[in-house]
Amino acid sequence: MDNQKRDFLSLLLTTAVAAPITIFARVTFAQQMGRRAPGPPLDPLSDPSAQPPPFDPKKIQEHNQKTILEDIQKLYRLAGELKDEVEKTDSRNTLSLAMVQKAKEVEKLAKQIANLAVG
Repeated sequence: MDNQKRDFLSLLLTTAVAAPITIFARVTFAQQMGRRAPGPPLDPLSDPSAQPPPFDPKKIQEHNQKTILEDIQKLYRLAGELKDEVEKTDSRNTLSLAMVQKAKEVEKLAKQIANLAVG
């Protein structure tokens, strides 16, 4: 299989796996933060006294810290799996699809951790 097909299939598989996870994570995060899940907006005229929830940076930082710790544990596990995959693969001839996928997962998770750490 040539590299373009391999890259396309890898991207397609990653997207197929990541899309439902992203949707689930957004809904879960919205529920944890006490907000509605994404959907049609509420009618602001129905309750004129309704105020948006106050912005609390400490809660957001605490949530980010917990998420970072969980993601670092996942990253450590994925890095170990990637190491095992590299040891099983003879990289002189070809790279295994599983190894490429693990590397992309590690890269994605590392970027996510960096983004959370920044802000």
